[in-house]
Amino acid sequence: MNKTLRWITGLSLLLGVFCQVASAENLNVVHSGKWPPYADAGLPQQGLAIELVMTALKRAGYTPVVNIDSLDRILEGGKLGVYDVFATPWFSEERNQYLYYSEPYLESYIRFIKKKDKKFDFESFADLKGMMIGIVADYAYDETFNQSRNLIKISERNLIQNLLKLTQGRIDLTLDDELVLQYEINQYMPNSMADLQLLPKPLAVRGIHIGVSRENPDHEKIAAAFDKAIAAMKKDGSYDLIVSKHYIYIKKPAQ
Repeated sequence: MNKTLRWITGLSLLLGVFCQVASAENLNVVHSGKWPPYADAGLPQQGLAIELVMTALKRAGYTPVVNIDSLDRILEGGKLGVYDVFATPWFSEERNQYLYYSEPYLESYIRFIKKKDKKFDFESFADLKGMMIGIVADYAYDETFNQSRNLIKISERNLIQNLLKLTQGRIDLTLDDELVLQYEINQYMPNSMADLQLLPKPLAVRGIHIGVSRENPDHEKIAAAFDKAIAAMKKDGSYDLIVSKHYIYIKKPAQ
């Protein structure tokens, strides 16, 4: 091999290494750490949603770094560009002003739950008239539900308080994301699951996305690369493997 050819070969190798390093761009990914089973520091891989997000971003060529912060600081960080990716937001028009949303990579089914021995079916808002419904303050269940003044909504600080009141007969219904309900009951009230029933018709179905800070100049590129990686994971079966792994502890009582 002559000197010129060795020089060209060496330069090509260096350029290849440089391109690999450049493509592995660091991304600050953030979540609240308080939304099990989707995102929680104490769960395997920090939860179902976080493992999906981290895996997809890595497959898209990025180097994601996980951060945990309060929701207020997460949203402010998105506005300022401190955080590149909010891992688990639902869509809202307000947040869309400063977060660029991916396609939903999970769906969140907001369902009512009642005691099995109470006869009640939910088909429309008319069915909720006169029912005492336990809610968590400032939770974005559904815009129409949240704004309705014709419903009896009794606020508590967290879901477990509402579930306890439900089992004690102090409220008629409470509601939350289906997987959140299953996880919380199985972890903290496993003996109560047999006495409770999730209603089949959801109040709302909310997509779970990543929200990329619009302050990041590559926000559209990042979201598109993430969507492509999720689609590939669904095709090759790795998406379902991750979901199945987390469902083991979500749907079974803690030992």
